[in-house]
Amino acid sequence: MLVGQTIGSGAYRFEVEAELGAGAMGMVYRARFYMDGKVVPVALKMVSLGLLGNEAALARFEREANILKQLRHPNIVRLYASGQYRKMPFIAMEFIDGESLDRVLSRRGRLTWEEVVAYGKQLCAALQHAHDKGIIHRDLKPSNIMITREGVLKLTDFGIAKDIDVTALTAANSTIGTAAYMSPEQCKGDRDLTHKSDLYSLGVVFFELLTGRKPFRAETTMDMFLKHVQEAPPRPSRLTVEVPPKLEALILQLMAKDKDDRPTDAAWVGRMLEEIEEDALALRSAGEALLHSRNLDKPRHADGSRLTAEDREALRALRGKKVRKKKQRDDRAWWEKPLFQASAAVLGLVAVAGLAAWALWPPSADKLWHAVETATEPDQQRKAAETYLKRFGQNEDERTQKVAAIFRDLVVRERNRVLQNRFNRGMSQPLENDDAEAYKLAWKALEYEKLGNLTLAEQHWKQLQERFAESAQLPFTLEEATLQKARWGWLAQHRLQLLQEVRKLADTLRKQVDEYREFERPFPTDATQPETLALFAQRLELFGDREKALRIWTQLHERTEKDEEQKSWHLLAGERKHRLTTASTPADPLKQRLNLIEGHLQKAQQLLAVLQPDDPAIKRKRADIRILCRDIADLYADEGEPAIEKLVQQARTLLEKMRD
Repeated sequence: MLVGQTIGSGAYRFEVEAELGAGAMGMVYRARFYMDGKVVPVALKMVSLGLLGNEAALARFEREANILKQLRHPNIVRLYASGQYRKMPFIAMEFIDGESLDRVLSRRGRLTWEEVVAYGKQLCAALQHAHDKGIIHRDLKPSNIMITREGVLKLTDFGIAKDIDVTALTAANSTIGTAAYMSPEQCKGDRDLTHKSDLYSLGVVFFELLTGRKPFRAETTMDMFLKHVQEAPPRPSRLTVEVPPKLEALILQLMAKDKDDRPTDAAWVGRMLEEIEEDALALRSAGEALLHSRNLDKPRHADGSRLTAEDREALRALRGKKVRKKKQRDDRAWWEKPLFQASAAVLGLVAVAGLAAWALWPPSADKLWHAVETATEPDQQRKAAETYLKRFGQNEDERTQKVAAIFRDLVVRERNRVLQNRFNRGMSQPLENDDAEAYKLAWKALEYEKLGNLTLAEQHWKQLQERFAESAQLPFTLEEATLQKARWGWLAQHRLQLLQEVRKLADTLRKQVDEYREFERPFPTDATQPETLALFAQRLELFGDREKALRIWTQLHERTEKDEEQKSWHLLAGERKHRLTTASTPADPLKQRLNLIEGHLQKAQQLLAVLQPDDPAIKRKRADIRILCRDIADLYADEGEPAIEKLVQQARTLLEKMRD
């Protein structure tokens, strides 16, 4: 018990006042947070001692803190601080003086549609803020929505939220969340959840708040999953008659099985809720105006217009009075006559139907291809490619093949990025529902690549490719279960191709050195370019200076480590590092370098000493002398060692002599 204790000291400290409750993660206390002279009431969430060895629980706790740090919105609970107290992690969040919506429901049964709309607008604003930050809540439900005494909504519990940039793979194929509110893609273990998943849960929450019950009921979690995936939700109006049709349509759209059929985003849903409010206000205003009309005692039509002579004759007939058979002249303007109005109504309906048909008409292949070509963001391009392939993926034309290749490349890039991110973070354990063997093979391959042992790395990528050989041959797939396998196969193919490029790059590098020497062209000197460093290191290896070559390869390896576009250079440098490191290191590198340079310089001088003007090979021999001298002058101009500088100067002098 921490009640009455003080955590921290000085300008930042917590005074624990009371215990608010206990949960699976630990205890929650109300505390006073002293922060730079200000005192703020906070909810202090403390991990229990029993969970200190539970990596999953601690990761969830840490994830919630990291995600809340990114969010600052009036409708999202605010994070004030995080840290440890006696080795127990804690987070200090905004203290909310109110109650959760599930408690409101248990007390009242259900809410009015006006309250649902009012809370819904705030909830949409909170979700849109999180989605804009790339964060998906994944556990939206009434118990995670707090309402303050002033009626302000606060979205809480981001413990299993998904940060797309960091934890995309950690959530793969998992079904974390409360089953009654989960989207169909969550229930199916979709690896690539989007903000549309939260929108489905939002629809379930709206349904429950309006009707007092959840849309689906089931005995087991698996049965609940099947209902979310297969069963259409009931209409809220069957359970409560007060639901405006427009609100009911919005809820059913939110709960669409296909995420592409749901609204665009939470901001759009918020605007629809505002329209529903405005429509209700307009109807109410019209009713009040009619109620307070001065002429209510006079006979009128339902729309308030006065009765015509024909209308009065009809009333007499209804009352049993004799109707005068006098032909009345129709004095109404032509646009007021029924025939014109009926014709206009028909034309209007035809126009609306035409517009609707035009809006709903499937886009052409050209239009969808243009969307793929012009997309500027990877997510946008992948969505455009998926839309194209859904409609035209069965075609075998060149354009469809290009779209399939684009889709496959985007999938591989994303998997590669996330896997590399997890590798850099040391997250070696796969998830329960992921293919553990595939993850292990990929992890070992990355380890060997990091060590520079590309031969063993290639063996592991080949094993991964063989494990998913059939799926890897698919040009594309949009079926999630197949895509889960194909991703691994495509990734293995991509990495094997990358290793082949590294081998070709090594061969090209050697040929480039030979060509520069053969035609006596100056070597590149821009040290910011990977090619310059690689050529320099290659020349050092050929010269025989393995120790300095290792230093240059190491420099190149470090420079290209975080640049995916220079991955081939990075792997090549790593492979050369590995090979040179395993060789024996000289006891005195400087002495060995001096001996090496002196040996090459003596060879050049010996060639010069035996040159004969009538020698048929004199041009070749003079070129060999220049190559030896140029290597010494280029490779050791930066040494700064007096003895080496002297040798460099001798090489330059001899080089100038050979140019005469």
